[in-house]
Amino acid sequence: MFSKPTTEGLTPASSFSKEPRQRRSLLHDGIVIQGDWQSDGTVEFGGRIKGDLTVDVLVVTGTGNVDGNVRARSVTVEGYLNGTIAAVDVILASTAVFTGEIVAERIRIDFGANVEGLLKATAKDTA
Repeated sequence: MFSKPTTEGLTPASSFSKEPRQRRSLLHDGIVIQGDWQSDGTVEFGGRIKGDLTVDVLVVTGTGNVDGNVRARSVTVEGYLNGTIAAVDVILASTAVFTGEIVAERIRIDFGANVEGLLKATAKDTA
């Protein structure tokens, strides 16, 4: 009736990478945070936060609302962000509403983004 379990085709555990997988946090539109948030991984933020975010990679989704400062390697804003961003790469998507200051090596602003503030691109010299 039931077939016998088989290990054929399974990869032995010794062949997997010993590096841990990067952490990923998904915070949906019902989340409300009063205070600071830190993560050493990727954060997809769709809720509301009044506080500072320090993460490796941040995606403020279309429902996201951040009122605070952001420090990250990479930041993508699709929703609302009021504050400062200090990062290597920043993308303001066409749906972004940003007020504040950005200091980054690379800044991309998509057509349609609503931006008010100071932008400073500090790209490293390639010479």
